[in-house]
Amino acid sequence: MLVDFTLRNFLSFKEEVSFSMLAAKSVKEHDTLDSHIASNTISIPNSDSKLLKVAAIYGANGSGKSNLLSAMSFFKHMVLDSFKDDSILRKAKDLSYQFSIESHDEPNSFEMTFIIKDKRYRYGFEIFNNSVDSEWLFIKPLNSIRESYCFRREKKNITVNSKTFKGSSGIASKTRHNALFLSTCAQFNVEVSMTIKEWFRKRFNILSGFNDDTIHYTAGQYIHNADMHNRIIKFIKLIDLGINNIQIKESDVEDVPETVNKVVNAISKNPNIINSEITDIKKIEILSEHKRYNHEKWVDNLLTPFSIESLGTKKIFALLGPWFDTIINGGTLLIDEFGASFHTKLSFELIKVFQSNLNNDAQLIITTHDTNLLRNDLFRRDQIWFAEKNEFGVSDIYSLVEYKINQANSVRNDATFNKDYLLGKYGAIPYFGNISQFLNDFSNNGK
Repeated sequence: MLVDFTLRNFLSFKEEVSFSMLAAKSVKEHDTLDSHIASNTISIPNSDSKLLKVAAIYGANGSGKSNLLSAMSFFKHMVLDSFKDDSILRKAKDLSYQFSIESHDEPNSFEMTFIIKDKRYRYGFEIFNNSVDSEWLFIKPLNSIRESYCFRREKKNITVNSKTFKGSSGIASKTRHNALFLSTCAQFNVEVSMTIKEWFRKRFNILSGFNDDTIHYTAGQYIHNADMHNRIIKFIKLIDLGINNIQIKESDVEDVPETVNKVVNAISKNPNIINSEITDIKKIEILSEHKRYNHEKWVDNLLTPFSIESLGTKKIFALLGPWFDTIINGGTLLIDEFGASFHTKLSFELIKVFQSNLNNDAQLIITTHDTNLLRNDLFRRDQIWFAEKNEFGVSDIYSLVEYKINQANSVRNDATFNKDYLLGKYGAIPYFGNISQFLNDFSNNGK
């Protein structure tokens, strides 16, 4: 589970900012000690603190919402692949904040705190000039109040705690300047590193758009996982898409080399493909089953290619695989532009499902423009975040619970969040110039 993420000097984030999934203790709405009643929070064992199940990030176009998720994606990509891919940092040379001269002489900095089973990890690194400038890992059992370091790195100097990071002897000398020590240790089967890498690979997933890779993932779950099959088709029927059933045909690929190249290229472009592993390449054909009528009487079923379904239908099918996988098996799912092509009521119900008692220590982080979701009967104040740019194009993020109206009053829990947001009370809304003048100038130029 994600606790928090801090970054500095990455894309539109020039200064250090932090995003947190830690529930504010001052917020009590949508919280309960009754296990039979849905709660918006997850209890942390041996702690009076809780984590949020869902967080929604709002803001104008270009405010930095997607950049925050991109930073987490880059963080994951480094953990998984920096040992084997020495081009990651070369490609990242333009990821610093570009509109300040001093930022080019400062490192990109990232730190994430997360929980895996019974341990809390705090891991981070800084990169500069195609090299890892510093790197650190701390660990704390959930039943302990003491945090211990596993290793610290300053350029080539790596100090290891042999008690908490066993099996890493001699690996420091094998670590390249442009690879993470953590990623390198995972290749040499250091247990702690392997545990963290596996969590990022399987339980920390990022969706940016719903492409063929996500559809194929859901299709594979639909074919090979009976429970997932039932959940997906029941939900498809529940939301009344006009689909009676979905059939998926799987066949061997004739041109294997060409297909392998396509898959490899897809994964290289999108390292966040859910649990991306090339094990057995198959060709799939998805068919929708619809009722067919004659003189307003149902006569039989007709199978049609899934490709002719609406964009929203294809997106909801693609989403349901990672959606239910995360809810049932735990983990953190990040979705950029959540709700695009969805009816707002569908988005609302999806989030209700995620925050229901089905949730098994799962978390969802979304960016969205759907202000109809800004409701106090769906979200707590600490679940709502805003991204905003200043006059220099520098992004900042803040939660509704910490926002002060007129720099004095906190937002009440019974406020009409969506209305007040659109009125500009919380900031993070688009600024428009004189539209009337623009239309007038445009009309005059057209004469």
